[in-house]
Amino acid sequence: MPTSSETLCTFLAAAAIAFSGTAVHGQTKASVVRGKDIAERACAGCHAIDGRQGGTVMGTDVPSFRTLAERPRTAESIQAHIMTPRHPMPAIPLELNEIRDVVDYIQSLK
Repeated sequence: MPTSSETLCTFLAAAAIAFSGTAVHGQTKASVVRGKDIAERACAGCHAIDGRQGGTVMGTDVPSFRTLAERPRTAESIQAHIMTPRHPMPAIPLELNEIRDVVDYIQSLK
């Protein structure tokens, strides 16, 4: 019979495995397609969507979505950046599920 500390360690190890680097909502083919559609409508004015070279906006380099995908960032950090952008990126009025779909699309480009 395991002790309470062994049970706690097992639980904590399982929780760490369950939450390490996984998306909170789960990427699907449909979410990637929706994310690409949203990106084309809301983000393509500044970001290159389909692997083209990134551009420059107000003197700041704007990475392509493929470049963003290659950076070592979690889904949560990408989501946070979209929700609280830094200048010159404007605040884009998207619902949380739309932001998650855009994140899924970006991550699908890895």
